[in-house]
Amino acid sequence: MEIQHKNRYILLFTIAIIAAVILTIDVRLHADPLLDQWTAPFAESLQGTFLYDVFRWVTELGSSIVLSVLAFSFGLFLAIGKRDLIGAGIVFTAAALGYQFNFLIKQLVERERPTILALVDGEGFSFPSGHSMVSFITYGIILYFLWHYLNDSQRKIAASLAVFIVVLVGFSRYVLRVHYLTDVLAGFAYGMIFLIIWILLYKWLQHKLGKREKIRSH
Repeated sequence: MEIQHKNRYILLFTIAIIAAVILTIDVRLHADPLLDQWTAPFAESLQGTFLYDVFRWVTELGSSIVLSVLAFSFGLFLAIGKRDLIGAGIVFTAAALGYQFNFLIKQLVERERPTILALVDGEGFSFPSGHSMVSFITYGIILYFLWHYLNDSQRKIAASLAVFIVVLVGFSRYVLRVHYLTDVLAGFAYGMIFLIIWILLYKWLQHKLGKREKIRSH
């Protein structure tokens, strides 16, 4: 089972790396990638509609305030309720460092946004979408730890809800035109990369701590 999980992580990590590299190169080489040319008119057509107003609220599910509160609250749950200090540390720092890495990538790529909209945190460089990337990391890492405390039916509900929220948050950035669709997809790809890194780091720390405890017991 452990080998299967490792193979799955390797596969997902490889796919995410390939997607992130392709999207990053495409954006660096082309000012207006084909995918954005094809999809931009649809986002423009939604301006001023009821759907646009709905997504102005939806996008807040990926805001720094909401994600920080979620990460902090769930981290406390792990630390106090489950006595998993390593897990709590991972959750506490995943979102925070996610923003730092997102900022670094944006500074390297330097892509301008399609529209500046400060009301929904639509300022600065565009690629990759910070809401998409950090939402993927935060909701993903919470789902990973929550998975161990749920039964099968609860897991399906939790996984579906997490995926639904992350996709909606990413799509909201495209609908609000503070990001291109390639920014959102790249956000998901980079989010997957860092989520897997956090999970593997947690497993490695657990393994190291477990070995130390065994040595002490002998």
